[in-house]
Amino acid sequence: MFSKRILNILLILNLPSFIISAPLTICDGCDHLSPRSPSPLIPSPSEDDVTCPNLGGTNEPLIDYNVVLKTDATNYDSVVKNHFEMLEKCLQRERHNVHELDFSSIKDNNNVIFDFSVKGMIAGYTTKFSKSFVENYLSKLNDVAIVNENKVIEDPFENEFVKQAPLVRKTVRPVAKMPENYPLDLKYIYPDSAGAGVDVFVVDSGIFLEHEEFQGRQGKTVVEKTFCGNNLADDNGHGTNVASIVGGKTLGVANYANIIGVKITGKDCPLNAQNIINGITYVMQQKANDPERKIVLNKAVEAGIHFVVGAGNRNLDACGFFPGKVETVVTVAATKITLNQQDWATEFTNWGKCVTLFAPGEKVPVAGIVNSSEITLDSGTSLSAPHVSGAIALMLAEGVSTPEQSKEGLLRLATKDKIQGLDYRPTANLLL
Repeated sequence: MFSKRILNILLILNLPSFIISAPLTICDGCDHLSPRSPSPLIPSPSEDDVTCPNLGGTNEPLIDYNVVLKTDATNYDSVVKNHFEMLEKCLQRERHNVHELDFSSIKDNNNVIFDFSVKGMIAGYTTKFSKSFVENYLSKLNDVAIVNENKVIEDPFENEFVKQAPLVRKTVRPVAKMPENYPLDLKYIYPDSAGAGVDVFVVDSGIFLEHEEFQGRQGKTVVEKTFCGNNLADDNGHGTNVASIVGGKTLGVANYANIIGVKITGKDCPLNAQNIINGITYVMQQKANDPERKIVLNKAVEAGIHFVVGAGNRNLDACGFFPGKVETVVTVAATKITLNQQDWATEFTNWGKCVTLFAPGEKVPVAGIVNSSEITLDSGTSLSAPHVSGAIALMLAEGVSTPEQSKEGLLRLATKDKIQGLDYRPTANLLL
């Protein structure tokens, strides 16, 4: 089952580089989805006398499922070929590549297999099955890694709130040294490159391109792909919020980086696991199209992908949530500034040994969508993570290349032992 918790995924590539910022829902305790005992093999689809598996009773309702296959460099082609040929033969359904698909043209989802595979990187699809077929056959196959019901996420930005902002932070530089204690000098220091040459993919609710934060930037700002019919507009606001933190003209960390929107949710486009997967694998496909690029994604860190995720907003141990519990990712918790000008961990932020560092996450100035000049204050760890993705974009523009180097740089440059409120929540005391 997919949980309601949304984690902010920030996927970063370079040469030239990409950063992806995406809300992601991941289930806890998914291990039960992998087979624990010998499983039946998929029959060879080339044989004329292939017997299709029992797909369940004709009166049993069909449910949307997301399926990820087990593949590696040696068996990718054969696993994908055999599995999809079995599906097409037994289900009599058409197979479509979601990265090239106009979803508005699909009328009958019962007769479609949505293939989100990226050759050599990930193999999987979304389609409808009966529950008995999944439980009794599909989940037990040797080549199936994960099978999850594709549910709509009712509250994707749980525990985040927005208020009108009285001020807009303006970037001023340079200064000789960043002060480590209050009062700060309100000047933002960044390299001359400012993230130039880095493409930031914001996989979210779209971007309000007409906002002043995206006008007159050194880098481009576009919405390149939508999985919500033909709707490219941001009618939710979250994608615009995130984009403005990553690279907005006056609010952004990496002002010169390119910002590229990939829309996966909106007012008439409920967020579900399928669209999250489609958005992330779309950017993976861009990497596959140009192997020189490096990308950030949970199962591809070993291939040189930088992966940043929000810790979550439940005041719980971040190790209980995937992918934040994965050691190779950068997991970001949220801080606030108190009235006596101290940095405190927010009441809502997740914590624990799986947190890499903290970044601002309460009352953060962000671009809004009401009009082209609106600035609001937003809170949540999905606002902390874009600060870190912007910082990594600065590193990539300056020559950092591997995930290990970017994570090491974050830890080396972090301000140490300045965060209060961690007494009962043991966490690395490191502030971006």
